[in-house]
Amino acid sequence: MIENLEIGRSGYFYQRKRPLSNEAIEQLFRNLRAQTRHPSQNLFRIVRMQLGEARYSTISFSYERAPSFLAPEAGVSERVFGYLLIVEHGLHIALFKSGLDLTSSFKSAFLGKIASERVERAIARHDAVFEKLRLRNMSISPLALRSKTLEARDLENAVATSSASRFIPQGYSVRRPDGVYSATPTTGRIAVRSDRADVEAAVAWVAEISTLLRLEDGAVSGFIRNFARPLELTAIPPDVRPTFIGIDIMGLSDVLFSADDGVRLVRTGGDATEALSHTEAEAVLASLDQPFPIVTEGGVDQVRLDGGDAQVTTLRIGSTRIALRGLELPALVGISVERRDLPLGEDPNAMPLARYIDRENLFTVLFSDLALAYIDGSLFRDEALAGGGEAFLAHLHVEASLATADSEKGAFAADQVAFAPNSVFRSVVDAVANDDVLLCDDLGDEWADFIGVSTATSPTMISFYHAKHGNQSLSASAFHDSVGQAIKNLGRMSLPGSMLPNKLASWNDRYRNNGVQTEIARMIRGGSPDEIAAKLDAVRSAPDVLQRVFIVTSSLSRAQVEEVLAAASHGTPPTPHFVQLYWLLMSYFSACTEMGVRGYVVCRP
Repeated sequence: MIENLEIGRSGYFYQRKRPLSNEAIEQLFRNLRAQTRHPSQNLFRIVRMQLGEARYSTISFSYERAPSFLAPEAGVSERVFGYLLIVEHGLHIALFKSGLDLTSSFKSAFLGKIASERVERAIARHDAVFEKLRLRNMSISPLALRSKTLEARDLENAVATSSASRFIPQGYSVRRPDGVYSATPTTGRIAVRSDRADVEAAVAWVAEISTLLRLEDGAVSGFIRNFARPLELTAIPPDVRPTFIGIDIMGLSDVLFSADDGVRLVRTGGDATEALSHTEAEAVLASLDQPFPIVTEGGVDQVRLDGGDAQVTTLRIGSTRIALRGLELPALVGISVERRDLPLGEDPNAMPLARYIDRENLFTVLFSDLALAYIDGSLFRDEALAGGGEAFLAHLHVEASLATADSEKGAFAADQVAFAPNSVFRSVVDAVANDDVLLCDDLGDEWADFIGVSTATSPTMISFYHAKHGNQSLSASAFHDSVGQAIKNLGRMSLPGSMLPNKLASWNDRYRNNGVQTEIARMIRGGSPDEIAAKLDAVRSAPDVLQRVFIVTSSLSRAQVEEVLAAASHGTPPTPHFVQLYWLLMSYFSACTEMGVRGYVVCRP
């Protein structure tokens, strides 16, 4: 029957941790049959057959499982056929599969991840033309765009790379003279577009890819080098320490709620096992949706609750991966993960949720070196930070009056016609916003604290201003609300025509706050209501309009940021709070770029 096997040239490639043996394969095959329901006799079964310089092992049989659209408790089964083909070549092991998968114990014992840069050298070489690219943001902020997929005949000529360094290539498809290849470095999957192959052709193809993966040098595509660069964990300098860890809530949600062949959360207690409802599962995820600071004491990287001293786990940074040693959170006690296609409580490979997060690399680690991030089981470097973070500093503008600001809006009186001196709002009106149309949109269904329109410039401009006051600090806490508001309203920067009539009516009024009706005009500059309406219509329909968003804050000093970044470029690690601030603002700048908007922070000198 093995001679009838036809499979695509699409496999998962791994670094071999230690040599396989006949007994290891025999035990794997026994375990595979033991963990399935009512397995049939094997269609074929071969253990470590020599073929050229490679060996292959394969097994195929049918078994019963619950249909994906019915609960296992319904007692209805369908019979499906599955197969595994394991190919050993040199230091690599390749896996082809359908309907069957390796056991977690086998993976842990024999398989390791192939470094992303090796996959790049093998697949994304200098003559590759990129046709498809799936990217993941380096930021752990929930406000940032998490991922995006790009497709074109030639992406290098179709994609702006202004924010590329903050994105990690998770998968790509390239056209080369020898064929169309695709790779997913995070999982080790490599494929080539071709006819289906028999066993001998599949093994020969594995040998070709294995040889490419062994290359120690080779030119990589210049296009892929625009994005965050993969590094070996051994490249982390000894004085660089981890500072924050964030759980990949979106990735975990996908396998819990979206994937047909996903997993479910269960609670075990005594002899009973019960599946968590959607609401209960969401509550578990909510407990994980926070940045966890890391404190290094006595050489141990302790993961703690944000703002407290309670330790929830520790990290172990090895030569090939970072391990998350459990998560001691009350919401996770007794919570395990099991396959959804098996009856409740009958998954032999069920494991605690914390262990599942570690095994699937569903976490991100940030470091005292701001350019580094460990994501999806690999270390990456953002080359945009080379030289002291000029790209970051370019987004920070200075306004001297913010250094003396003592409030956001100030107090209010009935006869007041302007915002209080020394308030951030007053700085926006008098110094920051130079637009010939300026509208106060604070309170109610606000898009920003102020909206500015410049009609005399070329190109014309639409600007949103978000004002915030606070004591001078390098903490991210002062920015969470402003960043959230700014990102949430990026889609309204085109001034949607259907919403403008209500907006114009609200602006044609005096400002009211804290129960005080003032005489402060909400239409601060621009002429009469009709003139302002005409200017808004003209600008919003202009084909070359430039959209800008500003977070105006008295809590940040550009000079202080420059000092920290300069020190970091010379080896002095920043504080964990600054790391969090940096990544929060980077998520804001990145979100603006994705929407075609220029994002800035206006701060004190």
